[in-house]
Amino acid sequence: MSKLAVVTGCSAGLGLAMVEKLLERGYSVIASSRNPATIPLQHARLHKQALNLNDPASFAPQADNWLAQYGPVSLLINNAGYGQMGPISELPWQAMQAQLHINVVAPLALAQALLPQLIETKGTIVNIGSVSAHLTTPFAGSYCASKSALHSLNDAMRCELEPFGVRVQCVMAGGIRSNFGATAREQLDQVFTDDSRYRAILSHIQERAGLSQKNGSPAEDVAAAVINAAIDRPDRPYITVAAGARMLFLTSKLPHKWLDRLLQKRFGLNKLRQPG
Repeated sequence: MSKLAVVTGCSAGLGLAMVEKLLERGYSVIASSRNPATIPLQHARLHKQALNLNDPASFAPQADNWLAQYGPVSLLINNAGYGQMGPISELPWQAMQAQLHINVVAPLALAQALLPQLIETKGTIVNIGSVSAHLTTPFAGSYCASKSALHSLNDAMRCELEPFGVRVQCVMAGGIRSNFGATAREQLDQVFTDDSRYRAILSHIQERAGLSQKNGSPAEDVAAAVINAAIDRPDRPYITVAAGARMLFLTSKLPHKWLDRLLQKRFGLNKLRQPG
């Protein structure tokens, strides 16, 4: 009987590519999405499931249903997420709350719901993080904060669950070719207002929303690296993958005064500086 994996956010991009790699490695896969009909794969070992990340109370009953239908889960990949862009000083608190819920609270709640099964199987949890957890950039403060929080939760879970035989890994990803940029631009359009004090540099903010897609790595290549590490090297705490991840991590270690000047120039903030 094949091992069972759960992957969230599987309609496209990295999530879909990871499902394909898991199937190639002989796993059965529960692939979740808000609308599972949008998952463009068919396979005898593929189980498409609806999962509402805005309703963590539904996770435990869902986990029980999966156990009854497909057996215990041995690998959980928390992949679903999005990037809320916009000036952090003008971002509605509701947008910040939604960002933290989807990128931080929901992955934790799903891991908790599946934990009895993962302990039984001595399984692995993989959280898809980002180099943005280390390098906070202007106009992506909400997203960067969510990934920083996810990395911290990942580190705590890794230490706390090791005695029970459950391994926990974090993916520190750079740019990956996906729909991330388009979604980030949509999220920006929802919160950016005509009276914003940053209106004069809107083009820079829009560029930041799509920056991860500039020279991004193919999702298939990143998926192969993640899945191979999760299966073959589950004790590896961090998996660094995709374009720019190592360089941006090293950039984050610059003195703050230098880094601030670099980022302000890169994203047009120096154009707003008042004289005197």
